[in-house]
Amino acid sequence: MKVFHLKYRPQRIDELDLKDVANSLKKILLSGDMPQSFLFCGPKGSGKTSAARILAKNINCLKKKNGLCCLKCDNCVSLTEKKSIDLIEIDGASNRGIDDVRWLKDQAYLSPAKLKKKVFIIDEVHMLTRDAFNALLKLLEEPPEQVVFVLCTTDPQKLPETVLSRLFRIDFRKGDGDEILSSLNRVIKAEKLKVSKQVLKEIVLASEGSFRNAQKMLMELFLEFGKQIKGEKAKSFLERKRGGYDFDELAKDLEELNKSKILNSLEKMAQTGVDLRTYRWGLIDYFQKKLLDVGKSGVFSGLSRWLRLLIEAGNLEKESNLSQLPLQLAVVDYLGDVARKQGGEVVKLEKKEVKKRVPRQGKVSLEEVEKKWTEVLRAVKPFNHSVEAFLRASRPKLVDGDKLVVEVFYSFHKERLEEQRNKTIVEKGLDEILGCNLSLVCVLSDNKRDKMVETKKDMYDVAKDIFG
Repeated sequence: MKVFHLKYRPQRIDELDLKDVANSLKKILLSGDMPQSFLFCGPKGSGKTSAARILAKNINCLKKKNGLCCLKCDNCVSLTEKKSIDLIEIDGASNRGIDDVRWLKDQAYLSPAKLKKKVFIIDEVHMLTRDAFNALLKLLEEPPEQVVFVLCTTDPQKLPETVLSRLFRIDFRKGDGDEILSSLNRVIKAEKLKVSKQVLKEIVLASEGSFRNAQKMLMELFLEFGKQIKGEKAKSFLERKRGGYDFDELAKDLEELNKSKILNSLEKMAQTGVDLRTYRWGLIDYFQKKLLDVGKSGVFSGLSRWLRLLIEAGNLEKESNLSQLPLQLAVVDYLGDVARKQGGEVVKLEKKEVKKRVPRQGKVSLEEVEKKWTEVLRAVKPFNHSVEAFLRASRPKLVDGDKLVVEVFYSFHKERLEEQRNKTIVEKGLDEILGCNLSLVCVLSDNKRDKMVETKKDMYDVAKDIFG
C-alpha cells in the first residue's frame, strides 16, 4: 500500500498546495524566459521537491496544453514514473563534498539521453562544504545550455552570497489552516474517507503547517480506524500524538508566576519523550484563541508578548540539542518581563510564604561568587545540563565591575560557554543567585597544572553530564 503523501503527490502546477508558488512558476513558464538555476527555499513538507519535479516536466513536455505539461507524452510519463536518467536528484546532506560536485559537473556537460534538458535537483544544498560551493559556483556562472538546476534548502542563509546571487529564488512557506485542510480534502475525496470536522481540526493543528505531516497523520488514522475516522477514539489518538497535555494548567501557572513548576514540567516532558515542537504549536493555537478573550476572567495580561516568545522559540529549536530549552527560555523571558513591570522578581508561589529576592546594594565580590558558585550551577542545570557541566569544569577568577571573568581549561568549553544562548543562561543564573546583573567573560587558562578537572574520574563525570 502506497502512503498518502506519495500516492497523492502533486503532478502538475495547478495541484501544488501553495497557490502563490504555483502562480509564480506558471508566470515563469508562460513568459518563455526560463532561468537555468532556481533556488526553492522553505520548511520541510512545503512541497519544494514536488515543485522541482513538476518544473522538470514542464520544461521537457512534448505536447504542452496552454503552455503547461500534458502528463501524457513520453517525457512526462518517464518523469512521473522516475524512469528518466536525465532527471538527477542529489541529497546535499549525503553528497556534500567537492568530489560530488565534480561528478555533477561531469554529468552536466553530457548531452541529455532523451529529454530536451537535463534537470538536477539538489536537496538540502546548504549542507555542501565550502569547497563544494566554490566548485558549484563556477558551474552556475556558466551553466551548459542543456541543463537546469533546482537547488532546494530549508536554510537559505547558509548559502554563500555569491551562489545566492546567481539563483532565481522562490520562497515556500508553511501552509495555513485552510491550505492544509484543502490538501487533506483532496486525499479524503480520492480515498472516499469519512473524517469528522473535529479530527480534521486536530490534524491541521498537529501538522505544524506541513502538508506532508498532515497526510502522514491521515494515513496513520486510516490504518488505525479504516475509512470511518471520527469520534473520541480518533480524536484521542491524535491527542496522544500531540502529547494531550492540559494547556489550561500552564496558563494558570503563568498567571501565578509559578516559574519552577513550569520549568520542571517541561523538563519532565522532554525526559518522557514528548514532542515539544508539536507541544509548542499546541500552545500557540491555545493562546491565540485567548487573544479574543482579553479582558475576560482567567485571561492574563501580556498575552501578545507571550505569543511572540513562543513563535521566537521556534527559531531556537533548530539550534538547540535540548528540545525543552527554547520553551524554558520563553518562560523565563516572559516571567522576567512581568516581574520587571511589577517592580519585583518572579518567584514560586507558596501557600505558606512568598519569598521575594531583594536587589542587592553595592557590588558583588569574588569571594561571594566562589561561595555561591554551587548554587549558581544548580540554577543553570535545569536549563542546560551541558552548560552546567562546562561551568563545573571551570572556576571564577575575577569580578571586574559588572563582568565576571571565568577561567576555563579547554577551548571547546570556552567556545560553548560564549555562545549567546548559553551565555544568557549563565547570566540569568548569576542574577537569580547573586541578585545582580553580571556579564560572563571566559578566558582560557595558561596554567595546565592547575586544572580543576584533573582525575580521570572527574573528566568522566563531566563528559557523562554533557553527552549523557
